[in-house]
Amino acid sequence: MRFQKKSDTKMLFLAILLICSVFVPAVSAQENLETNENISEFEQGLIDALNSNTENLSTDDVIENYCKANKDKISMQKNDTDSDENNSRTYRLKDGSNITFTDQGYFLIDNLKEEVNNSTIQSTNEKSEVNSRSLENPDYTPILTHSVSEYNFLGWKLFTVTTKGYFGYDHKSVQPYHIDSWYVHNMPFNLWQISNWKEGEDLTSSSTAEVYAQGNFHYGFEYKSNSITVQNYYVKIYLSCDQNGNYETHYSITDLNQKLEIGPLYMEF
Repeated sequence: MRFQKKSDTKMLFLAILLICSVFVPAVSAQENLETNENISEFEQGLIDALNSNTENLSTDDVIENYCKANKDKISMQKNDTDSDENNSRTYRLKDGSNITFTDQGYFLIDNLKEEVNNSTIQSTNEKSEVNSRSLENPDYTPILTHSVSEYNFLGWKLFTVTTKGYFGYDHKSVQPYHIDSWYVHNMPFNLWQISNWKEGEDLTSSSTAEVYAQGNFHYGFEYKSNSITVQNYYVKIYLSCDQNGNYETHYSITDLNQKLEIGPLYMEF
């Protein structure tokens, strides 16, 4: 299909400029808490704002207000697409959640919520292929809800991925129970596309198990058979537990396409 008017061409290039000026490539996120003394003024200020929050605002509102008021403090290092190393810095917030900064201007907040578990809830994942284990007089973890949200340097929340479940254990083995998983994409103009979405539970070894959600998150722009792919990465978030009831949260965001891809453009003037 060909563009018949100059206005069509302008619309495509305006979209390209908008997307490229607002979003920068994401990087793989660290799973473990780190300590790094090379924190920037912007990062330290945001941590302080989240920890104080004297007005009891939501996390999203605190981030948006802070980023609007401190645009002059934002400094992003050049993204070296030829390097496999992606530096990130993770800090524990006062409310128990973690914030992870990247050198590309993205940052993430992950948190874990626990609920009382009466051990009567069963897995709702009917398609699960997990082989159930027989537990002897098992104990149960709390019901665990793990969420990860990604924000850009303008303070916009881009997406949130959540998984929920719990584990039964008897100090010999462990059984996972997936309750639910979901995602919310908050990007302006609803450009996100999610594919290969999977959620469920898995026995990862004889003494460990996990509850997980994962999928491809990609965005771009398509107009009259012309397209650009700005970002494409794989997101996995999961809960793990061992036979003694020790549970942890994990997540990873892997960039699958660090370079801007532009599809064939067919234009007539």
